[in-house]
Amino acid sequence: MIPRPARFTAPARHLSTALSELAGQAGLSLPRPACPEPDDRRHSAPAWNSDPYHRALLHAYLAWRRTMLHAATAPAIPHTWRRPVEFLAQSVTDALSPANFLLTNPAALHAALTSRGASLARGAANLLDDLAHNRGHPAKMPPGTFILGQDLAASPGRVVHRNHLMELLQYEPQTREVHQVPLLLLPAFVNKYYIYDLAPGRSLVEWAVRQGFTVFTVSLRDPGPRQAAAGLEDYFRDVPLHALDVVESICATDRTHLVGLCAGGIFAGALAAWLAAGHEHRAATLTLLMAGLDYADPDTGRPMGANQLLLMSKWLMGRAPLIPSHRISDFFDLLRAGDTFWEPLARGWLQGKRPEPFDIVAWSQDGIAVPRPLFEDSMRLMGDNLLAHGRLRLSGRQLHLPAITSDVFAVASLRDHIVPWQTVYHGARALGGTAAFHLVPSGHVGSLVNPPRPKAVYWHGGPQLPSDPAHWLAGATPRTESWWAEWTRWLTARSGTHVPGRPCGNNHYPPGSPAPGQYARDAAAPAPGSRN
Repeated sequence: MIPRPARFTAPARHLSTALSELAGQAGLSLPRPACPEPDDRRHSAPAWNSDPYHRALLHAYLAWRRTMLHAATAPAIPHTWRRPVEFLAQSVTDALSPANFLLTNPAALHAALTSRGASLARGAANLLDDLAHNRGHPAKMPPGTFILGQDLAASPGRVVHRNHLMELLQYEPQTREVHQVPLLLLPAFVNKYYIYDLAPGRSLVEWAVRQGFTVFTVSLRDPGPRQAAAGLEDYFRDVPLHALDVVESICATDRTHLVGLCAGGIFAGALAAWLAAGHEHRAATLTLLMAGLDYADPDTGRPMGANQLLLMSKWLMGRAPLIPSHRISDFFDLLRAGDTFWEPLARGWLQGKRPEPFDIVAWSQDGIAVPRPLFEDSMRLMGDNLLAHGRLRLSGRQLHLPAITSDVFAVASLRDHIVPWQTVYHGARALGGTAAFHLVPSGHVGSLVNPPRPKAVYWHGGPQLPSDPAHWLAGATPRTESWWAEWTRWLTARSGTHVPGRPCGNNHYPPGSPAPGQYARDAAAPAPGSRN
């Protein structure tokens, strides 16, 4: 039975009430119910509701957290500092949850009592192991679980081109005939490409190839000192722009479907805008997956401010010429620390458990470094909203989003902690082509890994996108299928006739090493959940 320090129950309940009253006196309008966030698994134990002490403690914490988060949005805080202050308030309140401490975590106390202290011994061993082998961070994956090329990134294909920044992979056809227009998939520049080609049965690449598409994927290099000076201009010229030339040469086509995920959407959108600026109709369509092109503040419509983003990034990531992948991973963990840091800490160190294997977590920990010029150029692009305002110039052309007249297929995540769904919405709406917008009730990565299954669902509206995304959501209807199926139908209608299945490469770009290629296997340090 979990201990119940009754003498603390009443003060905790009074504290919860007092904090709510204090917030009301300060003019902060707070919602009355004190409920944990839906994605916060730290407070899922039944004792948080059944035990009077822990229930009162949780309500006091939630009331204090609401007060802090609302105070971070006070009008007295300058707009340009609003996001950093909110980030700080969220980080502090996440860290001080009662679920993060042994004496106030009911699941940890229960495990200690029922195991007669064995869970505490296992937790101490886990702590020592993480201090020695995981930079002091709680483990999120058991080591050596997945094999790259077998369990992850397993779709058969070949490297058909390599330069100093990327390898271009072409996947072998799985049908006798394929659609005339090929696909070019562009990943974010902070992780390996194979989130597109995760585990068999959960791979977007595998799905698209089996639907009769010729699929190419960019695999970015983990940069070293020779690439440390590369900025957005270098990456744009030598990655998406050059990859498009190779795809067109191999497929003997002048039209390609462009697909961008997260920060890869910046590459895809910029490439489509660059082609439009030169009156080149080489972008058959544009697919944006959890990718923003208009980075105005969703609440105010104003730019977030590049100077503040750069200051915060230097504080979090240092000033080295190459930003290590683990620092970038730590930053993304902080954006959702309750789920990505504190929950593994509570399970591993307080309850003495070790995590279960999960392919998405293995991929997320297999990051790549980022050259500082590229990172800072991206921060300026987003902070000052350069692309949406038509102030970005790449490879000799000024880029304007309304000039993109290709049809657009946009997918956003309702619970996205990296790119809010409203940001994806406004970016799709800023383009000149007809946009089909889809909202998936998952997180940032979970919305991409969305194979057909009975529980799959997304929201879809009409062809018109109103200025207010809330109005779109109010009129949207749910569809009980994976967006992969809808995307296939949408692409098929825009992919021309069928041609014989294309082998990998051609005389000018001969097929090289098998997928996933060398760049996907190279890393400064192996991912905790994978074996290269």
